[in-house]
Amino acid sequence: MNARRPMNAVVVVGGGLTALCAAIAYARALPRAQVTLAVTPIDPAALADRLPAVTPPVAATFDTLGIDPRMLVAAGAATHRVGERFDWGTPPFAIGEGEGVPAIAGTALHQLWLAHGDGAYDALVPGAALASAERFVLPTQDPRSLLSRTDYTLRLDADRATPLLAQAAQAARVRVVRASALSVTAGPDGIAAIDADGTRMTADLYIDASGPAAMLAPPGAEWIDWRETLPADRLLLGSAAAAPSPTDRYVRHAIGWTAHWSLAGRTLSALACRASATSEATARKQMPGEAELIAVQPRRRAAPFAGNVLALGDAAAAVGPLGWMGFALALAQLEVALELMPSAQPEPGLIAEYNRRATLRADRVHAYLAAFHLAAPARTGGFWHPLRKVTPPAELATALAQFGQRGSLPPVEEEIVPKAQWRQALIGLGVRPARLDPIALSVPAAQAKAALGQLRDAVAMLPAALPPYPDYLTMTKRGGR
Repeated sequence: MNARRPMNAVVVVGGGLTALCAAIAYARALPRAQVTLAVTPIDPAALADRLPAVTPPVAATFDTLGIDPRMLVAAGAATHRVGERFDWGTPPFAIGEGEGVPAIAGTALHQLWLAHGDGAYDALVPGAALASAERFVLPTQDPRSLLSRTDYTLRLDADRATPLLAQAAQAARVRVVRASALSVTAGPDGIAAIDADGTRMTADLYIDASGPAAMLAPPGAEWIDWRETLPADRLLLGSAAAAPSPTDRYVRHAIGWTAHWSLAGRTLSALACRASATSEATARKQMPGEAELIAVQPRRRAAPFAGNVLALGDAAAAVGPLGWMGFALALAQLEVALELMPSAQPEPGLIAEYNRRATLRADRVHAYLAAFHLAAPARTGGFWHPLRKVTPPAELATALAQFGQRGSLPPVEEEIVPKAQWRQALIGLGVRPARLDPIALSVPAAQAKAALGQLRDAVAMLPAALPPYPDYLTMTKRGGR
């Protein structure tokens, strides 16, 4: 007989998109339970909520919320990202979304390029070519087309998406309580009750999606500090007129890096730096116009699920602004929580398995983002120079060792950054294997160069057939593809 008692009540604390998604997800997964969203003011440093993106590996989890991405795009609450451009102290390079062309001439594309290629690797990647040309179209289902090898991330404009997700929460019968102040009563298994502006809430599970403040974290909660390997602890964030683009752009500077992120109704510009190396006055000289100063503390909870409290978003792991990875990580961890679905009573084995899988996912994101800081060449300047002495996290060290030896990546559990993306990043950052792949070397040089040239020419032709991204958005809003 199964003695597990299903949850009857869930309370989610937070005011941003992470909290809304968690509330909707649990309300849809547990239709007989009462799901309450205690809406708190959004923490300015909650970058998972403020810079949210739905990457391809977590798109299926977002789909379970019943929210149509086409509706978000038509409402101006979302835009597509087909790739990222980096001017990072190496020749500029692009990272395209999607698998790309995995193999040609009987061997892995990247291995053939490493052995025989000339020119830029990103010229062989369909998504990267579209990013460089600022063109976009939804991936085709025709496997004969190179456009079937592209994909996209959905950038959400938090200001416009929040009311739309609030409507979805209402449709899912989520109870909403405004909470300008919270009072937490501790219990034997974590939290016994929460009082918010005179409303008392009890639940089988409490979800902390309150951002870096981590309002439900117990005193003395252990955190793993990532500031050494993700060194940007200050972010200047500004807004300018809209210039819709499917490409995020990053430029490295001596004091840090700048970014431009294009949404439907505005363009966000940012400068990431380190407070100990750059004063606020110096940083502001790099940023035109008004900009909000945000303190960032990259870190993760050692145990994001403890007792009857589950932390999500920046309350569990704060990964910083690069790549807009925080919200995607929150969705990835939400996926694990829904898959394991705890009962009304805390289950130590299940909690331990959640913590194992969720922290593996966080550590993989951390490793990928750390690569842009620790594998970047010519690390000079106040922001970059101290990184020369920093030891890479274990996950990154393993990836650099294996790719640096034979151009391959190790199989890992709970990876949420696709291998194609990892390969493009490491190649773009200048990492080259000491030993070339023997299968790639066995391909005659003339045959390899002909195959690579044919693919490069085919990829180069893709953007010309597609409209500029602003025109694509206009067609989408009119009901086109």
